[in-house]
Amino acid sequence: MTSPAEDVSTPASPRRISRRRRWLFRIVTLLAVAGAQEALFRVLFPLPEVLGFNRIHYQQMAQSHPQIGKAMERGLVYDRLLIDSRPDGFAEVHNLNLYGFRGPDFRIAPTPGRRRILVIGDSAVEGEGVDDSATITAEWSRLLARDGTAAEVINLGVIAASLPHLWILTRDAVALLRPTDVVVALYPNDLPAPADERSFDSPAPRFAPNDEAFRRPRLAVLVDRALYEKPIHRRWPHLPIRFFAPVPDGTNPWSSKARPDALKDELYQDMKAGRLNPWLYHQSRDMPRLLTHDFAAGGSPREFLARMEAVCRSVGAGMMVAYTPFCGVVHPRYAPALVELGMDRDAAAALAVDPRFRSQNRVLAEVCDDLGLPLADATADLVAAEAAGTPQYWPYDTHPDARGYATIARRLHLVWKASRPEASKPSPPPGAAP
Repeated sequence: MTSPAEDVSTPASPRRISRRRRWLFRIVTLLAVAGAQEALFRVLFPLPEVLGFNRIHYQQMAQSHPQIGKAMERGLVYDRLLIDSRPDGFAEVHNLNLYGFRGPDFRIAPTPGRRRILVIGDSAVEGEGVDDSATITAEWSRLLARDGTAAEVINLGVIAASLPHLWILTRDAVALLRPTDVVVALYPNDLPAPADERSFDSPAPRFAPNDEAFRRPRLAVLVDRALYEKPIHRRWPHLPIRFFAPVPDGTNPWSSKARPDALKDELYQDMKAGRLNPWLYHQSRDMPRLLTHDFAAGGSPREFLARMEAVCRSVGAGMMVAYTPFCGVVHPRYAPALVELGMDRDAAAALAVDPRFRSQNRVLAEVCDDLGLPLADATADLVAAEAAGTPQYWPYDTHPDARGYATIARRLHLVWKASRPEASKPSPPPGAAP
Protein backbone atom coordinates (compact mmCIF):
# COMPACT_ATOMS: atom_id res chain seq x y z
CA MET A 1 0.00 0.00 0.00
CA THR A 2 1.41 3.43 -1.01
CA SER A 3 2.03 5.99 1.70
CA PRO A 4 0.88 9.63 1.40
CA ALA A 5 4.55 10.73 1.09
CA GLU A 6 4.86 8.85 -2.19
CA ASP A 7 2.02 10.86 -3.83
CA VAL A 8 4.28 13.92 -4.50
CA SER A 9 4.82 12.84 -8.12
CA THR A 10 1.13 12.86 -8.90
CA PRO A 11 0.46 15.09 -12.08
CA ALA A 12 -1.41 18.40 -11.75
CA SER A 13 -5.13 18.18 -12.09
CA PRO A 14 -6.71 18.79 -15.52
CA ARG A 15 -8.57 21.83 -14.09
CA ARG A 16 -5.26 23.47 -13.06
CA ILE A 17 -3.67 22.90 -16.47
CA SER A 18 -6.78 24.19 -18.23
CA ARG A 19 -6.77 27.41 -16.16
CA ARG A 20 -3.14 28.18 -17.08
CA ARG A 21 -3.80 27.55 -20.73
CA ARG A 22 -6.84 29.82 -20.67
CA TRP A 23 -4.82 32.68 -19.19
CA LEU A 24 -2.03 32.11 -21.72
CA PHE A 25 -4.58 32.12 -24.54
CA ARG A 26 -6.10 35.36 -23.25
CA ILE A 27 -2.72 37.08 -23.02
CA VAL A 28 -1.65 35.94 -26.49
CA THR A 29 -5.01 37.01 -27.93
CA LEU A 30 -4.78 40.44 -26.31
CA LEU A 31 -1.24 40.92 -27.63
CA ALA A 32 -2.34 39.87 -31.13
CA VAL A 33 -5.32 42.24 -31.06
CA ALA A 34 -3.16 45.08 -29.77
CA GLY A 35 -0.56 44.44 -32.46
CA ALA A 36 -3.18 44.26 -35.20
CA GLN A 37 -4.87 47.40 -33.92
CA GLU A 38 -1.53 49.25 -33.86
CA ALA A 39 -0.72 48.14 -37.40
CA LEU A 40 -4.18 49.15 -38.63
CA PHE A 41 -4.04 52.55 -36.93
CA ARG A 42 -0.60 53.23 -38.40
CA VAL A 43 -2.03 52.58 -41.85
CA LEU A 44 -5.22 54.60 -41.34
CA PHE A 45 -3.69 57.46 -39.33
CA PRO A 46 -0.14 57.99 -40.64
CA LEU A 47 2.33 60.47 -39.22
CA PRO A 48 5.12 62.17 -41.17
CA GLU A 49 8.68 61.17 -40.37
CA VAL A 50 9.67 64.81 -39.83
CA LEU A 51 7.82 67.86 -38.56
CA GLY A 52 7.17 70.95 -40.67
CA PHE A 53 7.84 69.72 -44.21
CA ASN A 54 4.58 70.14 -46.09
CA ARG A 55 3.50 71.50 -49.44
CA ILE A 56 1.33 74.19 -47.81
CA HIS A 57 4.45 76.20 -46.87
CA TYR A 58 5.44 76.60 -50.54
CA GLN A 59 2.24 77.84 -52.15
CA GLN A 60 0.30 81.06 -52.49
CA MET A 61 -2.05 81.50 -49.53
CA ALA A 62 -4.85 83.95 -48.85
CA GLN A 63 -3.19 85.63 -45.87
CA SER A 64 -6.43 87.28 -44.79
CA HIS A 65 -8.37 84.02 -44.61
CA PRO A 66 -9.74 83.55 -41.06
CA GLN A 67 -8.65 79.87 -40.98
CA ILE A 68 -5.11 80.36 -42.26
CA GLY A 69 -3.53 79.60 -38.87
CA LYS A 70 -5.27 76.23 -38.57
CA ALA A 71 -4.60 75.46 -42.22
CA MET A 72 -0.86 76.07 -41.83
CA GLU A 73 -0.73 73.90 -38.69
CA ARG A 74 -2.65 71.06 -40.28
CA GLY A 75 -0.97 71.17 -43.69
CA LEU A 76 -2.20 69.11 -46.61
CA VAL A 77 -2.07 65.38 -45.90
CA TYR A 78 -3.83 62.84 -48.13
CA ASP A 79 -6.22 65.55 -49.28
CA ARG A 80 -7.88 65.36 -52.68
CA LEU A 81 -7.95 68.55 -54.76
CA LEU A 82 -10.61 68.82 -57.45
CA ILE A 83 -9.71 70.98 -60.43
CA ASP A 84 -12.12 71.22 -63.29
CA SER A 85 -12.46 73.26 -66.45
CA ARG A 86 -15.93 73.12 -67.94
CA PRO A 87 -14.92 74.67 -71.30
CA ASP A 88 -12.22 72.00 -71.69
CA GLY A 89 -14.35 69.14 -70.41
CA PHE A 90 -12.06 67.87 -67.66
CA ALA A 91 -12.50 67.41 -63.92
CA GLU A 92 -9.47 65.81 -62.30
CA VAL A 93 -8.68 65.01 -58.67
CA HIS A 94 -5.12 65.45 -57.41
CA ASN A 95 -4.47 62.78 -54.77
CA LEU A 96 -1.92 64.20 -52.32
CA ASN A 97 0.50 62.16 -50.25
CA LEU A 98 1.71 62.33 -46.66
CA TYR A 99 3.60 65.59 -47.29
CA GLY A 100 0.91 67.23 -49.40
CA PHE A 101 2.48 66.70 -52.81
CA ARG A 102 0.92 64.83 -55.70
CA GLY A 103 2.00 61.25 -56.23
CA PRO A 104 2.83 58.20 -54.14
CA ASP A 105 4.27 58.40 -50.63
CA PHE A 106 8.04 58.64 -50.23
CA ARG A 107 10.38 58.05 -47.33
CA ILE A 108 12.65 60.82 -46.09
CA ALA A 109 15.81 58.71 -46.46
CA PRO A 110 16.56 57.61 -50.04
CA THR A 111 16.78 53.92 -50.93
CA PRO A 112 20.42 52.78 -51.33
CA GLY A 113 21.32 51.86 -54.89
CA ARG A 114 18.40 53.75 -56.37
CA ARG A 115 18.50 57.22 -57.92
CA ARG A 116 16.23 59.81 -56.35
CA ILE A 117 15.06 62.56 -58.71
CA LEU A 118 13.19 65.63 -57.44
CA VAL A 119 11.14 67.56 -60.00
CA ILE A 120 10.38 70.99 -58.56
CA GLY A 121 7.95 73.37 -60.21
CA ASP A 122 4.48 74.86 -60.28
CA SER A 123 1.16 73.63 -61.69
CA ALA A 124 2.71 72.19 -64.85
CA VAL A 125 4.80 69.82 -62.72
CA GLU A 126 1.90 69.04 -60.40
CA GLY A 127 -0.01 68.13 -63.54
CA GLU A 128 -3.05 70.38 -63.64
CA GLY A 129 -5.61 69.02 -66.07
CA VAL A 130 -4.68 65.33 -66.07
CA ASP A 131 -5.02 62.17 -63.99
CA ASP A 132 -2.36 61.20 -61.44
CA SER A 133 -0.93 58.69 -63.93
CA ALA A 134 -0.39 61.26 -66.70
CA THR A 135 1.82 63.84 -64.97
CA ILE A 136 5.36 64.60 -66.14
CA THR A 137 6.86 62.66 -63.23
CA ALA A 138 4.61 59.65 -63.78
CA GLU A 139 5.56 59.49 -67.47
CA TRP A 140 9.26 60.00 -66.74
CA SER A 141 9.13 57.18 -64.19
CA ARG A 142 7.86 54.89 -66.93
CA LEU A 143 10.60 56.00 -69.33
CA LEU A 144 13.29 55.32 -66.72
CA ALA A 145 11.82 51.91 -65.92
CA ARG A 146 11.71 51.07 -69.63
CA ASP A 147 15.43 51.87 -69.86
CA GLY A 148 16.17 49.71 -66.83
CA THR A 149 17.20 52.64 -64.60
CA ALA A 150 16.31 52.15 -60.94
CA ALA A 151 14.99 55.58 -59.98
CA GLU A 152 12.39 57.23 -57.77
CA VAL A 153 10.92 60.36 -59.35
CA ILE A 154 9.24 62.61 -56.77
CA ASN A 155 6.69 65.20 -57.87
CA LEU A 156 7.29 68.44 -55.96
CA GLY A 157 4.99 70.54 -58.09
CA VAL A 158 2.89 73.20 -56.35
CA ILE A 159 0.09 75.03 -58.12
CA ALA A 160 0.70 78.81 -58.25
CA ALA A 161 4.22 78.58 -56.80
CA SER A 162 6.34 81.52 -57.94
CA LEU A 163 10.11 81.56 -58.48
CA PRO A 164 10.78 82.58 -54.84
CA HIS A 165 8.60 79.66 -53.70
CA LEU A 166 10.58 77.31 -55.94
CA TRP A 167 13.85 78.55 -54.48
CA ILE A 168 12.70 77.95 -50.90
CA LEU A 169 11.29 74.53 -51.79
CA THR A 170 14.55 73.58 -53.51
CA ARG A 171 16.57 74.76 -50.53
CA ASP A 172 14.47 72.77 -48.06
CA ALA A 173 13.73 69.62 -50.06
CA VAL A 174 17.28 69.03 -51.30
CA ALA A 175 18.77 69.27 -47.81
CA LEU A 176 16.08 67.00 -46.37
CA LEU A 177 15.55 64.37 -49.09
CA ARG A 178 19.17 64.02 -50.34
CA PRO A 179 18.43 63.43 -54.04
CA THR A 180 20.90 62.38 -56.71
CA ASP A 181 19.25 64.60 -59.34
CA VAL A 182 17.10 67.74 -59.26
CA VAL A 183 15.03 69.29 -62.04
CA VAL A 184 13.85 72.88 -61.57
CA ALA A 185 10.97 73.34 -64.01
CA LEU A 186 9.96 76.87 -65.01
CA TYR A 187 6.79 78.16 -66.67
CA PRO A 188 6.48 81.57 -68.41
CA ASN A 189 4.79 83.25 -65.43
CA ASP A 190 7.87 82.46 -63.29
CA LEU A 191 9.80 85.11 -65.24
CA PRO A 192 11.07 87.78 -65.04
CA ALA A 193 12.63 87.03 -61.66
CA PRO A 194 11.88 89.37 -58.73
CA ALA A 195 14.50 92.08 -58.25
CA ASP A 196 14.73 91.81 -54.46
CA GLU A 197 14.76 88.43 -52.80
CA ARG A 198 15.39 88.52 -49.06
CA SER A 199 15.09 84.76 -48.61
CA PHE A 200 18.45 84.08 -50.30
CA ASP A 201 20.35 84.27 -47.04
CA SER A 202 17.79 82.45 -44.90
CA PRO A 203 19.09 79.02 -43.88
CA ALA A 204 17.08 75.90 -44.50
CA PRO A 205 15.01 74.94 -41.46
CA ARG A 206 15.88 71.85 -39.48
CA PHE A 207 12.99 69.46 -39.79
CA ALA A 208 12.94 67.64 -36.48
CA PRO A 209 12.22 63.89 -36.44
CA ASN A 210 8.65 63.15 -35.43
CA ASP A 211 9.10 61.11 -32.25
CA GLU A 212 5.36 60.40 -32.12
CA ALA A 213 5.65 58.42 -35.33
CA PHE A 214 7.80 55.70 -33.77
CA ARG A 215 7.88 55.74 -29.96
CA ARG A 216 4.25 56.01 -28.85
CA PRO A 217 1.35 53.69 -29.61
CA ARG A 218 -0.74 55.26 -32.36
CA LEU A 219 -3.92 55.09 -30.25
CA ALA A 220 -2.23 57.12 -27.52
CA VAL A 221 -1.16 59.70 -30.11
CA LEU A 222 -4.70 59.97 -31.47
CA VAL A 223 -6.22 60.38 -28.00
CA ASP A 224 -3.68 63.09 -27.18
CA ARG A 225 -4.39 64.95 -30.44
CA ALA A 226 -8.14 64.72 -29.91
CA LEU A 227 -7.92 66.05 -26.34
CA TYR A 228 -5.71 69.00 -27.28
CA GLU A 229 -7.51 69.73 -30.59
CA LYS A 230 -4.46 69.01 -32.72
CA PRO A 231 -4.80 67.95 -36.37
CA ILE A 232 -5.53 64.27 -36.96
CA HIS A 233 -4.50 63.03 -40.40
CA ARG A 234 -6.29 60.07 -41.91
CA ARG A 235 -5.58 58.20 -45.08
CA TRP A 236 -9.26 57.51 -45.92
CA PRO A 237 -11.86 58.73 -46.69
CA HIS A 238 -11.56 62.24 -48.13
CA LEU A 239 -14.11 64.11 -50.17
CA PRO A 240 -12.54 66.21 -52.94
CA ILE A 241 -11.85 69.86 -52.11
CA ARG A 242 -12.61 72.29 -54.94
CA PHE A 243 -9.29 74.06 -55.53
CA PHE A 244 -10.89 77.09 -57.20
CA ALA A 245 -13.55 78.28 -54.78
CA PRO A 246 -16.68 79.93 -56.19
CA VAL A 247 -17.82 83.47 -55.47
CA PRO A 248 -18.19 84.91 -52.80
CA ASP A 249 -15.07 83.18 -51.40
CA GLY A 250 -12.30 85.73 -50.87
CA THR A 251 -9.79 83.64 -52.83
CA ASN A 252 -11.82 84.10 -56.02
CA PRO A 253 -10.83 87.45 -57.60
CA TRP A 254 -14.32 87.91 -59.06
CA SER A 255 -15.86 88.14 -55.59
CA SER A 256 -15.17 91.86 -55.65
CA LYS A 257 -14.83 92.68 -59.36
CA ALA A 258 -17.24 93.05 -62.23
CA ARG A 259 -16.70 91.35 -65.57
CA PRO A 260 -14.30 93.27 -67.83
CA ASP A 261 -15.47 93.83 -71.40
CA ALA A 262 -12.60 91.76 -72.83
CA LEU A 263 -13.64 88.60 -70.95
CA LYS A 264 -16.33 86.46 -72.58
CA ASP A 265 -19.41 86.35 -70.34
CA GLU A 266 -19.76 82.56 -70.45
CA LEU A 267 -16.17 82.15 -69.25
CA TYR A 268 -16.71 84.80 -66.59
CA GLN A 269 -19.67 82.83 -65.22
CA ASP A 270 -17.54 79.66 -65.13
CA MET A 271 -14.81 81.50 -63.24
CA LYS A 272 -17.30 82.82 -60.71
CA ALA A 273 -18.64 79.30 -60.16
CA GLY A 274 -15.15 77.77 -59.76
CA ARG A 275 -15.60 75.73 -62.95
CA LEU A 276 -12.63 77.47 -64.62
CA ASN A 277 -9.39 78.89 -63.26
CA PRO A 278 -10.49 82.42 -62.24
CA TRP A 279 -6.97 83.78 -62.76
CA LEU A 280 -6.85 83.00 -66.50
CA TYR A 281 -8.08 86.51 -67.35
CA HIS A 282 -5.16 88.10 -65.51
CA GLN A 283 -2.74 85.62 -67.05
CA SER A 284 -4.01 86.39 -70.54
CA ARG A 285 -3.58 90.11 -70.00
CA ASP A 286 -0.08 89.77 -68.52
CA MET A 287 1.45 87.01 -70.65
CA PRO A 288 2.47 89.08 -73.72
CA ARG A 289 4.39 91.45 -71.45
CA LEU A 290 6.11 88.57 -69.62
CA LEU A 291 7.09 86.85 -72.86
CA THR A 292 8.61 90.01 -74.40
CA HIS A 293 10.40 91.21 -71.28
CA ASP A 294 13.76 92.84 -71.94
CA PHE A 295 16.11 90.98 -69.62
CA ALA A 296 18.86 93.51 -70.28
CA ALA A 297 16.84 95.77 -67.98
CA GLY A 298 16.74 93.16 -65.17
CA GLY A 299 14.76 90.13 -64.16
CA SER A 300 17.29 87.44 -65.05
CA PRO A 301 16.79 84.16 -63.16
CA ARG A 302 20.56 83.71 -62.89
CA GLU A 303 20.86 84.38 -59.16
CA PHE A 304 17.99 82.05 -58.32
CA LEU A 305 19.36 79.22 -60.46
CA ALA A 306 22.91 79.72 -59.21
CA ARG A 307 21.80 79.40 -55.59
CA MET A 308 19.66 76.37 -56.38
CA GLU A 309 22.62 74.73 -58.10
CA ALA A 310 24.86 75.45 -55.10
CA VAL A 311 22.35 73.74 -52.78
CA CYS A 312 22.22 70.71 -55.08
CA ARG A 313 26.02 70.58 -55.33
CA SER A 314 26.30 70.64 -51.53
CA VAL A 315 24.64 67.20 -51.34
CA GLY A 316 26.27 65.83 -54.48
CA ALA A 317 23.15 66.15 -56.65
CA GLY A 318 23.17 67.15 -60.29
CA MET A 319 20.74 69.88 -61.34
CA MET A 320 19.07 70.64 -64.64
CA VAL A 321 16.51 73.24 -65.70
CA ALA A 322 13.31 72.58 -67.65
CA TYR A 323 11.09 75.06 -69.46
CA THR A 324 7.48 74.63 -70.57
CA PRO A 325 6.35 77.35 -73.04
CA PHE A 326 3.04 79.14 -73.06
CA CYS A 327 0.40 77.47 -75.24
CA GLY A 328 -0.03 80.42 -77.62
CA VAL A 329 3.65 80.30 -78.54
CA VAL A 330 3.57 76.75 -79.91
CA HIS A 331 0.61 77.08 -82.33
CA PRO A 332 -1.93 79.66 -83.54
CA ARG A 333 -4.81 77.28 -82.71
CA TYR A 334 -4.91 78.70 -79.14
CA ALA A 335 -5.28 82.37 -80.16
CA PRO A 336 -9.12 82.48 -80.36
CA ALA A 337 -9.55 81.10 -76.82
CA LEU A 338 -6.93 83.51 -75.48
CA VAL A 339 -8.86 86.42 -76.99
CA GLU A 340 -12.04 85.18 -75.28
CA LEU A 341 -10.07 85.07 -72.03
CA GLY A 342 -9.10 88.73 -72.40
CA MET A 343 -5.86 88.84 -74.40
CA ASP A 344 -5.36 91.57 -76.97
CA ARG A 345 -6.29 90.15 -80.39
CA ASP A 346 -3.11 91.29 -82.16
CA ALA A 347 -0.88 89.94 -79.39
CA ALA A 348 -2.67 86.59 -79.43
CA ALA A 349 -2.17 86.28 -83.19
CA ALA A 350 1.53 87.19 -82.94
CA LEU A 351 2.51 84.80 -80.12
CA ALA A 352 3.35 81.85 -82.40
CA VAL A 353 5.16 83.81 -85.14
CA ASP A 354 6.90 86.82 -83.60
CA PRO A 355 10.39 86.03 -82.22
CA ARG A 356 9.96 88.74 -79.60
CA PHE A 357 7.84 86.25 -77.63
CA ARG A 358 10.84 83.91 -77.28
CA SER A 359 12.88 86.19 -75.00
CA GLN A 360 12.49 83.78 -72.05
CA ASN A 361 13.88 80.90 -74.11
CA ARG A 362 16.91 82.96 -75.03
CA VAL A 363 17.72 84.18 -71.53
CA LEU A 364 17.35 80.69 -70.04
CA ALA A 365 19.67 79.26 -72.68
CA GLU A 366 22.26 81.95 -71.92
CA VAL A 367 22.01 81.59 -68.13
CA CYS A 368 22.14 77.79 -68.18
CA ASP A 369 25.12 77.84 -70.54
CA ASP A 370 26.89 80.29 -68.25
CA LEU A 371 26.18 78.17 -65.15
CA GLY A 372 26.92 74.87 -66.86
CA LEU A 373 23.38 73.59 -66.29
CA PRO A 374 21.60 71.30 -68.77
CA LEU A 375 18.43 72.89 -70.15
CA ALA A 376 15.41 70.83 -71.24
CA ASP A 377 13.43 73.41 -73.22
CA ALA A 378 10.38 71.57 -74.57
CA THR A 379 9.34 74.38 -76.96
CA ALA A 380 10.66 72.80 -80.18
CA ASP A 381 9.21 69.39 -79.28
CA LEU A 382 5.76 70.85 -78.59
CA VAL A 383 5.86 73.00 -81.75
CA ALA A 384 6.71 69.91 -83.82
CA ALA A 385 3.90 67.88 -82.27
CA GLU A 386 1.42 70.69 -82.89
CA ALA A 387 2.58 71.06 -86.49
CA ALA A 388 1.98 67.34 -86.98
CA GLY A 389 -1.64 67.88 -85.99
CA THR A 390 -1.60 66.72 -82.36
CA PRO A 391 -2.73 69.43 -79.91
CA GLN A 392 -0.57 69.46 -76.77
CA TYR A 393 -2.58 71.87 -74.57
CA TRP A 394 -6.14 72.33 -73.39
CA PRO A 395 -7.88 75.08 -75.41
CA TYR A 396 -8.76 77.30 -72.42
CA ASP A 397 -6.90 76.10 -69.32
CA THR A 398 -3.47 76.87 -70.97
CA HIS A 399 -1.85 73.80 -69.34
CA PRO A 400 -0.63 70.84 -71.39
CA ASP A 401 -2.93 67.86 -71.72
CA ALA A 402 -1.71 64.27 -71.25
CA ARG A 403 -0.03 64.25 -74.66
CA GLY A 404 1.74 67.51 -73.91
CA TYR A 405 3.02 66.30 -70.55
CA ALA A 406 4.30 63.13 -72.23
CA THR A 407 6.18 65.26 -74.78
CA ILE A 408 7.77 67.30 -71.98
CA ALA A 409 8.74 64.13 -70.10
CA ARG A 410 10.48 62.74 -73.19
CA ARG A 411 12.50 65.95 -73.56
CA LEU A 412 13.47 65.76 -69.88
CA HIS A 413 14.52 62.15 -70.26
CA LEU A 414 16.66 62.81 -73.33
CA VAL A 415 18.48 65.79 -71.79
CA TRP A 416 18.97 63.94 -68.50
CA LYS A 417 20.47 60.91 -70.23
CA ALA A 418 22.81 63.11 -72.28
CA SER A 419 23.95 65.06 -69.21
CA ARG A 420 24.29 62.06 -66.85
CA PRO A 421 25.41 59.16 -69.06
CA GLU A 422 26.79 57.19 -66.13
CA ALA A 423 23.46 57.47 -64.30
CA SER A 424 21.30 56.43 -67.24
CA LYS A 425 22.96 53.05 -67.69
CA PRO A 426 20.71 50.09 -66.85
CA SER A 427 21.02 48.98 -63.22
CA PRO A 428 22.63 45.54 -62.73
CA PRO A 429 20.34 42.79 -61.44
CA PRO A 430 20.47 42.10 -57.68
CA GLY A 431 23.47 40.00 -56.70
CA ALA A 432 25.35 40.65 -59.94
CA ALA A 433 29.09 41.27 -59.74
CA PRO A 434 30.05 44.95 -60.01
